[in-house]
Amino acid sequence: MQKLILLFGIILVMSVSCQNNQKASESNNNLLELAQNRRSIRSYTDEPLSRETIDSILTIAILAPSSYGQNPVEFVVVEGKDMLRKLADCKAIGAPSVRNATAAVVVMADTTKGELWVENTSVAAAYLLLAAEQYGVGACWNEIHLRNGQRKSASREICELLGIPPKYEVECMVSLGYPAETKEPRSAEQMKKGRIHYFSDK
Repeated sequence: MQKLILLFGIILVMSVSCQNNQKASESNNNLLELAQNRRSIRSYTDEPLSRETIDSILTIAILAPSSYGQNPVEFVVVEGKDMLRKLADCKAIGAPSVRNATAAVVVMADTTKGELWVENTSVAAAYLLLAAEQYGVGACWNEIHLRNGQRKSASREICELLGIPPKYEVECMVSLGYPAETKEPRSAEQMKKGRIHYFSDK
């Protein structure tokens, strides 16, 4: 009987320990927290971003995977209100968050390094957005690929404005700045309802 009670006690302790470990694991899931907290921020304060902060964000973005390890993605950091205004105007419908930003990152690719540049730049931009959240910086994706500019494609106009060679194409611009607006985090449980599917032939 004593052995049975001891065994039951051990099982109970192990069960509680497993539950606590699971809760601890969930509460320490920094990537989940970043993803839930990250929202598109389009309004920024006048507080400047240090080069060190921008470099820290891009150090994470540059580690994004690329097809066949070709690493075609490159970034151009644009600062200065006048240049940001010109950059925003390269998109026919405008890019208000870029106009309002402290800085903007042009996410582009050397198209001679493979045909999957759209996918590669998209992954890198996603890393950039999460990295910005990590450093408390507001960010917003501004689509450029296949968008019209004032005279040509938005990508071509951006490249001409910044002196970027013709072999490059721009996927997007990510505006950056310290948030002047607050948005509630998204619930992962709510977001995934009906959108995750499993198939197995086991």
